Amino acid sequence: MQVHYTERYAKISDVEKKKVARKFSKIHRILSANRDLEAHVVFSKSGSNVESEVTLHALHHTLVVTDRNGDAFTALNHALTKLEKQAVKNKDKLIETRRPSRQRGDLSPAVAAVLPKVAPEKPKGNRVVAAAKMVSKPLTMEEARIVLDQKDRDQVTFRDIESGRTCVLLRRRDGNLELIEMKS
Repeated sequence: MQVHYTERYAKISDVEKKKVARKFSKIHRILSANRDLEAHVVFSKSGSNVESEVTLHALHHTLVVTDRNGDAFTALNHALTKLEKQAVKNKDKLIETRRPSRQRGDLSPAVAAVLPKVAPEKPKGNRVVAAAKMVSKPLTMEEARIVLDQKDRDQVTFRDIESGRTCVLLRRRDGNLELIEMKS
């Protein structure tokens, strides 16, 4: 990882730069060890405080962190701690969005081998989910068919205009429609 320093009225020593290089190498391992990254560090002094700003372009993002302190090295150290947190957060976010949904909850084979095997709990039957209260509208058979097609649903409950009965129009698995009329 290449690090460029711009020092305006504040400097850090070569020994401190070596310590900072270790932090940068850790961030480099987090983001991508196989790509060469470039960071830019800017020191600026305002009053008695030194502000350090670190800019890093990685993983299609620009990570920017700043910190102020009386000492340039301390300000840079705190900024790099923030940068490390940002890098971990962005890397995790990138992995989760790219990974297929079937893999998100799965454990790695090495971890699965170590953990004791517990049989998953099976549900004791189908679950009943309460639907929102439906108001059956007065419709003709043709209007109910149109509503079924437009809303891409499997069933429509309606009140038949001619008979006044509550009806359910279902789309069967074979694609045909089935009408169920309730006795009132």
